[in-house]
Amino acid sequence: MIQITNEQIERVNLILSGIPGGAQKAFSSAVRRVNSAVKTETVRQITGVYAISAQNVRAGANIRTQVQKADSGVCGTVTFAGYKLPLYRFNVSPTLPIQRAEVKAAVMRGNGQTPFAHAFIARMKSGHTGMFERDTSRSFPVSEFMAQSTAQMAGNEEVLEQVSEKAAETMNKRLEHEITRILNGYGG
Repeated sequence: MIQITNEQIERVNLILSGIPGGAQKAFSSAVRRVNSAVKTETVRQITGVYAISAQNVRAGANIRTQVQKADSGVCGTVTFAGYKLPLYRFNVSPTLPIQRAEVKAAVMRGNGQTPFAHAFIARMKSGHTGMFERDTSRSFPVSEFMAQSTAQMAGNEEVLEQVSEKAAETMNKRLEHEITRILNGYGG
């Protein structure tokens, strides 16, 4: 969460005082751009901490951004939702169904792969490929190995710290840009 200081608010109000709704427009546009940057940076940081591709992060997530007027000004939110992701989407080997192959996986980037004694890679009739284990001595039923959800990964301390820094940096840059834009007559 980033906070805009009273000094920043007063400064923007003073600079844009001659333009009706100028400060509101500047803050709204800046918050919209910050939301976009937060969304992008969160996915980038997740792929830096976890052994998963950006495509797999986005595929397993519902990422929503919202900007709305609040009593005290403008409020921007970015929410991550979704189910736990299959472990197969992380660093798994082998990646194709192979008879009698030892299956190994790692969730965190930089960690070595951990072997899973009774795991196997399979493609189901539905076309879904995953990492499974048998629930009984029979062929079926099987259970798929699952990892964290995108929301859980986005809540990682290291990810949050980097995203917060990027959000504050983006807000400062965008606010200056929006002030200039409005003063030059492009704030319509």
